[in-house]
Amino acid sequence: MQSTIFMIFPAVVIILIFIAVILLITFDVVDHTIAALIGASLAIIYLWQIWPTWHLHQVETYTSLGLLEQAQWYTDNPFFTAEVFGHFFTEWIDLPTIIVILALMVITEIAKDSGLFQFIAVKALSFSKGNPRYLLVIFCAITFLMSTAIATTVLIIGPLIILACDALEQNPMAYLISTAMCGNVGGITTVIASVPTMLVAGVTFYDFLWFAQNLLPLGIILLGATILVSMRIFRRDFITPRKSRVSDLMALDAWTMVEDRNVFYRTAILFIVMIIGFIIFGSIGLTWVVAFVMAMLFVLLSGIPSNRIFREVDWTALFFFIGLFMIVGCMEEFWVLYNIGVVVQNITGGDPALAMLTMLWITGFTSGAIDNIPVTATLIPVARDLAAFSGASAAGGIWSALITGAVLGGALTPIASVANVMTMTVAERENRPIDYGRFLRVGMIMFIMFLLVGSGYLLFRLFFLPIPAPLNFT
Repeated sequence: MQSTIFMIFPAVVIILIFIAVILLITFDVVDHTIAALIGASLAIIYLWQIWPTWHLHQVETYTSLGLLEQAQWYTDNPFFTAEVFGHFFTEWIDLPTIIVILALMVITEIAKDSGLFQFIAVKALSFSKGNPRYLLVIFCAITFLMSTAIATTVLIIGPLIILACDALEQNPMAYLISTAMCGNVGGITTVIASVPTMLVAGVTFYDFLWFAQNLLPLGIILLGATILVSMRIFRRDFITPRKSRVSDLMALDAWTMVEDRNVFYRTAILFIVMIIGFIIFGSIGLTWVVAFVMAMLFVLLSGIPSNRIFREVDWTALFFFIGLFMIVGCMEEFWVLYNIGVVVQNITGGDPALAMLTMLWITGFTSGAIDNIPVTATLIPVARDLAAFSGASAAGGIWSALITGAVLGGALTPIASVANVMTMTVAERENRPIDYGRFLRVGMIMFIMFLLVGSGYLLFRLFFLPIPAPLNFT
């Protein structure tokens, strides 16, 4: 009885710490990095305080489960020393994912300064011929394509949308909201498209080819659906522009977006090399190596001053991930996530389809209410246990459901995803504020559509063309 109570109490404490961190982040009480680091510190201090008793409980638990190696480790470490902390730190912190995130932040800053994507966007505008509906399709397609490689696409494309809409006398709100949704959709398509895909790829070793074969088709389907729904929702926002305005837009020179053509060409070549590297080496788990090497090459060869690049990188984000990983690690240590997995397993009763849909909708609604990064990090161990319980044929679908729900759940509210937040920010900065209520209404429609289409796609794949399980699936 005492052992059961003791096991439950630490779980309650760490859950309360986790909830407090989430509330601080959600309501923006303090900076999200500070919130994560405070939560991680409290969790580690608590583990240190109860360690003399906790390690005995773990010895008993692992021995009863027949996991003698794990039991022996706790037996050999009766005190919470620096070595014990180092063990947990290296076990909980996903260093390859941290490296990928840092590398992509550096590459993104260089890409923005090079004018590469702005050039592509302006060139693509010529295909619209000044038609407002064609313009929406083009911006949606460009945002989707760019979002497969850069999570902050809206910061690049947003000002161009407002420029084009002003030229054609259109209300940019319809275009900004639609492209925000397409940015969310693009976030499921590649291993570097969003933080949730990076986090999942870090534990499953899914590579570029896996995403291209299994989630890119869903992304393309959702892109088409998003464009059609946007056309319907915003049909009254399109007006016929004057011919002189169309001529002004068509006369826009794409090269005005480029400050230095040498930097432009070098960046374009490096991007091509990077994608090839991800495809070749990602399949053997070296995505983080490719990202690190390419970031160094971008810095060395882009021609942009390194101090300018590193000054723009969001270093605090890395400490946010470290704090978050440590909180989630403590939740694993105290068996919180294991027990959540057991509850989900009991709910689904071992049915693969139900397990997959449960993961999709729970993750989707949770990500719609809370930032999808902590949601993904928290549910990864749950998905791992659920996949092992459901079998190899369903494992790939469950991991895909986690990615899809986490990324597309962000469509639900204006503050639930990076794409949405950045869209609202760009609109405010350009003095074209978006009505919060209208964004919320459109987001809810898109959210339901995303998860319904996602459910249909994942069920089809489960029954007719199962998504491959991770290479490390056991």
